[in-house]
Amino acid sequence: MSDNHSSHLSNIVFVSIPEETVEKFKDFELDPSILLPVEVPEGEENWYFGELSWERIIAAIMKIFAWEKDHKDIEYYRSFINAVQPGIETLMSSAGITKAKNKEFEVAEEIFRSLVNFNPGNLYNHLNLATVLEEKATLFETLGNKELASESSLEAFRVYIDALKYHPDSPDLLFNLGSFYIKVGNLDKARSIFKKFTDAEPEGKRREFALQILNKIPETQQDDLLFLEAYDLIKMEREYEGINKIKTFLDTHSDSWNGWFLLGWAYRRLEEYEKARNAFTKSLDLDDSNIDTYNELAICLMELGEYKECKKFLSSALRKDGTNIKIISNMGVLALKEENLSDAEGFFKTVLEYDPDDSIAAKYLKFIQEKKI
Repeated sequence: MSDNHSSHLSNIVFVSIPEETVEKFKDFELDPSILLPVEVPEGEENWYFGELSWERIIAAIMKIFAWEKDHKDIEYYRSFINAVQPGIETLMSSAGITKAKNKEFEVAEEIFRSLVNFNPGNLYNHLNLATVLEEKATLFETLGNKELASESSLEAFRVYIDALKYHPDSPDLLFNLGSFYIKVGNLDKARSIFKKFTDAEPEGKRREFALQILNKIPETQQDDLLFLEAYDLIKMEREYEGINKIKTFLDTHSDSWNGWFLLGWAYRRLEEYEKARNAFTKSLDLDDSNIDTYNELAICLMELGEYKECKKFLSSALRKDGTNIKIISNMGVLALKEENLSDAEGFFKTVLEYDPDDSIAAKYLKFIQEKKI
């Protein structure tokens, strides 16, 4: 990630255990010559040795696993944890899942990072961490922070690749990785992974889904690369180059809804809303199941001042997915543009019910409430 991992360990201090207090846990005997970590809470300047506990040491060791897996004493720490707290993976996994559900992604990420490095052979440590990182990427994308979204997505990719070293044929891993490649637009990799997944999982709904994806992905590698080059160029803010690439792709794949979507996305980023609207409309004609297309088209219509049409597409999207906070939030923005403060307030309150940490909805709600005063 962009921040230095060492910053996560800034409050860690290392202490020696006096020889007279050395204990033995089952077949593990503490080595007083090896310093043990303990985290001193922020601002707690008067911390003293008497406050030391095994719980604080265990918590600090797991933090070391999360952010400094190559620490010189890491193997000793692993043996220590296995002796002192043998059920730690179950406890921490449960806590991490709860934190992720509550959208406390930073805490959840640290928990699953520590578990991945503590026991890399456990596939679900990897899958849990990758899922949290993908959810962080989605959140950053929603907030408009493209750099952090890209970094989180790259971190998720690294976790998946690391997991493949240990579980190259796991259907769960292959399915999640294939879905990840679809999400980031790497169709060539997605096809390869989903083909491997369908061989590993002979039946079931996930296999049916994978086969549907394989049928939709363009068949020639050259076309895949052209699409991916366009996607990467647009993501790197080289929209005009990306537009040229995706237009070449559309010359031979005019029935590709995601090709037209990508073209619309590039034009929308350039604020060429009329061209973007035409591309998104074409994409929607080819596939009316993608909620993001409705949302992007509605944004263009809003910018063009076509509020009635904008509301029509947002309403259609809500009928398909009534809990999509991006759609609900844009309904609120539209209501604001129409100076309907009461409706706007209702929409943003609904967003915050689904996601109390949505800073954009909170900002709009504060604006509305101040305007009402």
